[in-house]
Amino acid sequence: MNFHETTYGRRFFDAQLPHLIKALERIADGLAHTETAPPQGIAPDPNFLHDLYYGDYEPSVFKKQSSRQKELNQAVSAAEAALRDVLQQSPAAVKAFEAYQLAVGEQHGAVTEQAFESGYRTAMQMLMAGLAWPEGNNAAELPLTTQELRKMNGEWVFCLEMNEEVKVVAYKKGFIRVTNDKESHHINGLTLYRRRPNWCE
Repeated sequence: MNFHETTYGRRFFDAQLPHLIKALERIADGLAHTETAPPQGIAPDPNFLHDLYYGDYEPSVFKKQSSRQKELNQAVSAAEAALRDVLQQSPAAVKAFEAYQLAVGEQHGAVTEQAFESGYRTAMQMLMAGLAWPEGNNAAELPLTTQELRKMNGEWVFCLEMNEEVKVVAYKKGFIRVTNDKESHHINGLTLYRRRPNWCE
């Protein structure tokens, strides 16, 4: 007997294969309309990985300064020069001011490091949140795994190949089967969902 003449063969050619073709067509259509160019004004640095590996990478925020930042830097330098002129009359005051500058510099470094770590962690959390499959109705679009089916004994699920609701027969050990109250089938070769997917309407 040829494969297409068997029960599983008919299920494959009549149900699985058409849905597979439709899924591939949707993927191809999505890829055809995907914007692959980077956002305007953003270009990858060819030396990024090299500099990062050797510890030479410096975020662009510390390399380029806006006109406002440059104005503030000049104002700070001018104020410091004026303060030093006043403090020159007292060596003790100059020494105290230099100690103050050292303490502020160390504090600024610690705050900057903490801000960098916080920003990095936040960015990774955003990436992980974006990669995670959202809970809710979309869960029905994913086929059930063997581990999930093992915990669903007695529950009704949708079988793609049979195009109907079937009941799960699963115990802690042994094979997992599904039944439509007329016949029982092993789950091998079957695609099962929590409920009928939207694309299968």
